[in-house]
Amino acid sequence: MPVNYRLADHGRTFSTRPRGAELRDEALAAAHGGDVLVLDFADVLSVSYSFADEFVGALAERRASDVSWVNASPEVERVVGRAVARRTGVSEPAGHAVAPTYL
Repeated sequence: MPVNYRLADHGRTFSTRPRGAELRDEALAAAHGGDVLVLDFADVLSVSYSFADEFVGALAERRASDVSWVNASPEVERVVGRAVARRTGVSEPAGHAVAPTYL
């Protein structure tokens, strides 16, 4: 069953690797280690590359088939897509997800 992790519940702008690691660990705990994890970027204004790499990139590297993201603005989408591509070796992630979006 998909678990929707809404970033706007934690702020509207995100930066730093430590903050990315903190939210990554929280999202992993929310997914109970097995559920599909949907990262919802609705109402998020910006993310730094370091945050995106540590949060989404690391999640994609560990759980590529079980992580997707939705509702990202074009700018956030660009930053997140680059972080995921760098971590996974996929030159362009398909759409807004590493795996199909489950919503």
